[in-house]
Amino acid sequence: LSFHFNWIGAYDQQVWEKSLEQTDLNGLDSKPRKTGHIKADLIDVDLVRGSTFSKAKPDSPWTALTRKGLVRVLLFPFFFQWWIQVTSKSISSCILVLYFMQVAAVVLYLEVPGACASEVFGPMCLMLLLGTVHCQIVSTESSRWPSGSPAASRTTSPARRRRCQLSWLQACHPSKDRVSAIIWEQGECKKADMSVLEISGIILTRVKLVEQGMGYLVLGGLMTATLALLPFFFHLAQHLDMSSLCSLSLKELGEMAFWQHDGQAYAFYFITTVQRVCLIGLFFFMMCVAERTYKQRLLFAKYFSHLTSARKAKKSEIPHFRLKKVQNIKMWLSLRSFLRRRGPQRSVDVIVSTIFLLALSISFIICAQLLHNHQTFLESLTNWELMVWASSLVLFLLRLATLGSETNCKYSNSSVLLTEQINLYLKMEKKPNKKEELNIVNNVLKLATKLMKELDIPFRLLGLTVNPLIYNLTRVVILSAVSAVVSDLHAIWQIN
Repeated sequence: LSFHFNWIGAYDQQVWEKSLEQTDLNGLDSKPRKTGHIKADLIDVDLVRGSTFSKAKPDSPWTALTRKGLVRVLLFPFFFQWWIQVTSKSISSCILVLYFMQVAAVVLYLEVPGACASEVFGPMCLMLLLGTVHCQIVSTESSRWPSGSPAASRTTSPARRRRCQLSWLQACHPSKDRVSAIIWEQGECKKADMSVLEISGIILTRVKLVEQGMGYLVLGGLMTATLALLPFFFHLAQHLDMSSLCSLSLKELGEMAFWQHDGQAYAFYFITTVQRVCLIGLFFFMMCVAERTYKQRLLFAKYFSHLTSARKAKKSEIPHFRLKKVQNIKMWLSLRSFLRRRGPQRSVDVIVSTIFLLALSISFIICAQLLHNHQTFLESLTNWELMVWASSLVLFLLRLATLGSETNCKYSNSSVLLTEQINLYLKMEKKPNKKEELNIVNNVLKLATKLMKELDIPFRLLGLTVNPLIYNLTRVVILSAVSAVVSDLHAIWQIN
């Protein structure tokens, strides 16, 4: 394609174009060369954007990783050694047991009359989903060799790796630069020269000391129990007469919940229940990991916003410095980018993307089911499960959206820079002899404010919403489906 493009374009070239191209090509090879160095005292636009502190990237496109994940779950026994490498032997053995239980559940489903399809295909789809997500998380360029594998230990030792480092820093990052910061020791105010890495280390320590709430972990446990026991409650409600509820014993209630009373049926119920508890619990645990990561990001942003406030810095027990020098502004921007890139990034984004796409798919199926037959919608166990899934996923998505928006607001808050500009004018009034120097700092603060507004993007829940076409298409499809459901139900209500 490149050859044909150049061949066709050659007919449009004039003599002067050909001569210039030939001169450029020959001139580069004949130029003398000498050793050069990158200016460490200057900043790149990547520093403000955050891409200076790069993270691990996938080694293949997401389509290839999805296909790889599906194959390695469907043929789990043949890839057992790979699963041991990316997890552990005990976890892989547990998943192998669940895999054979899934095979047994499919066989028993064909033998047990009246069994619901969602009881066997729900765990199957969930296992495929979890396997695909895990494959996307571990398939990064930096995880080509697991840390405990012999190949990793042969290539680089831990000490050498440290020296190299869901030295490089010293050479490429502004970590040599230091700022005169105020710290509090036993209530006394003291000064110390600190680097980006040292300040971020103190903030990381403070974040780790914050007690994380257990609310969403408890919510995940409740949702797991609800979805695992939902088939029994559904069958019980189908055969239960409310007028005779008080006269029934526990044995009779159990017989109603198990509408088949043979060995195969009991084995089927046991296998599917164990699978649902393990796989649904694992999925909700994964969502709780994403929620906790978002909460840690918010804490990083919170402590970062306290750096330039003496009262808040003292209360949070972190260093404090003012943006009264150009060097301090550079350090502030470096620290801002460094903290934004701390912690897991791509793995959590994969989890959040999965939650969003799963919620989107379930919402679409619910709308389609309501449009198809709204009168018997609640008579299906699958529809009840879909409603519980949709409600729980929406709760987690709202939580993640709230945490992400708050984090973005704290990092993009320009009131800090505006306050520092006021402080500079106050210093100009007190020290007229330093007016020219302070004016330069003031101009840099204005430029930093404009640069942050230009480069910062609004919070997005996942990379899918960055594409306006896909985002608008998704919004139109969901709104159209919901509108059709509401219109249909309203028309039926008017007829009745």
